Parts: sequence; C-alpha cells; structure tokens
Amino acid sequence: MTYLTIALPEAAKAYIDRQISSGHYGTADEFLTALIEREQERQAKQKVNAMLRSTLQKDRTVEATDEWWEQQRQDLKDRLPPQI
Repeated sequence: MTYLTIALPEAAKAYIDRQISSGHYGTADEFLTALIEREQERQAKQKVNAMLRSTLQKDRTVEATDEWWEQQRQDLKDRLPPQI
C-alpha cells in the first residue's frame, strides 16, 4: 500500500466526514478510492465514446455480432490502465 498526504479545503473534509458518518463509507480512504474508481470508469466510457465516434466518422459499416462486441470489449480492457 502507498500513502499520500493531501491538503483539502475545510468544506471538502467536512463532506467526506459526513459521508463516513452517514455510513456510506467506513473511512476517508474508502471514499477516495471509490471516487477514483468512478473517475476511471468515467474516463473509460469517454474512450469508448471517442472510439465509437471515430468509427462512425470513418463511415465504416460493421455487423455488430456477439463476437464483434466481445472483441470490442476485450480490446478496450487491453487498453485501460490497471484498476486500483
């Protein structure tokens, strides 16, 4: 495990504390890890959308079979950075 020291505005720290108090997260670490994971998912979706737009702009027609979708998913997984 790696440790990181960060400085937060008081309002951000208070928000994290409220999330922990409400039971959504057990610790600030869990909250920040979940936040990072959501950001990674958001960026992955952006990449998929960019790839789809690029394909559509090429005016290339493909038959979207189950095998084609599986290959697209695998290609995307291969391009993504490792998850936390």
